[in-house]
Amino acid sequence: NSCSWKFHEYIPSAWETYWFSNIDKFQYEVCSILARSDQVNITIDVLLRIISFQKEIFDTNSQRMSIDNQFSKMHYRGICSNKEYNASQLIEPLVGLIRDPLTMCPHIPSVSSNLYLHGEFALQSKRFLLLAPSSPFQIDPSLTINIASLAPWLYTSGSQKILIDIGSSYFKSRNENTAEIGTKWFYDYFKEKSIRFNRIIAYEYEKLETRRVWDELPDDVYSIYTFINVGVEVEMEKFNPWKMLEAIAKPDDYVVIKLDIDKPPLESALMKQLLGKKNPAKYLIDELFFEKHISDNRKSKEDKLKDSYELFTKLRQYGIRMHG
Repeated sequence: NSCSWKFHEYIPSAWETYWFSNIDKFQYEVCSILARSDQVNITIDVLLRIISFQKEIFDTNSQRMSIDNQFSKMHYRGICSNKEYNASQLIEPLVGLIRDPLTMCPHIPSVSSNLYLHGEFALQSKRFLLLAPSSPFQIDPSLTINIASLAPWLYTSGSQKILIDIGSSYFKSRNENTAEIGTKWFYDYFKEKSIRFNRIIAYEYEKLETRRVWDELPDDVYSIYTFINVGVEVEMEKFNPWKMLEAIAKPDDYVVIKLDIDKPPLESALMKQLLGKKNPAKYLIDELFFEKHISDNRKSKEDKLKDSYELFTKLRQYGIRMHG
């Protein structure tokens, strides 16, 4: 492949723009807004579309549907044999609480009960996450070279596929909670798509049983797994995750990061650091999973949902497929 691809811009869908432009008001009445008939209809259609996408790696011959217009887009530009080409790839829109819209709120009578999850599986729902390998993409039809199923701006032959799990706990789950997004969930998802990580780095602050850490690993993970039983730090020293990322990754690598350490001040500091003008790490990340801790109390000085929208939008504007 003689093409060189770069991220160009992020374009939110009309649905996302509607939420973002009204978030000052909507952030205090998310559930009532999501329960409106116009929102319910879009939510169900988009959710079912994502669920169908998640089942397999994207087929470039698959048919587009009108509901795809409700998805936001990451746009790219490629230089192939001195000619410029445009491309785009879908991503789930930032709406509601920036997670599965049919969770965290009271059940809506008009929505079929079989569309609802329960307990931890509702709290940890992954149904509204459109990861890049499953995400439809379009490339300028005048470009006649063969395109692999994994979009060329994510991965090129000879590059690495890297997962960094910040707040990993054990490989299988934290406290037997198999509903959460953990290292095993990423491993299973990518293995189902015939994609194998070249390296997995797991950070965990809590002291774990060393033997159990390694016993839980599948045989094909053992040789690529690095376990760091030390909490990450914001200081740009050896336990800073962005410093680690800069040391091991190149721009052509496909990098997936999950940040969930249940320490809001540290998480916020790391995200602020990532956005810093002099931090090149943000240009190395392809997908980032993060849930910002917020408050819906108007009088609270804690961050609000609006801050999450602004953070996620900024990172998507840097080319990161940001997921809540």
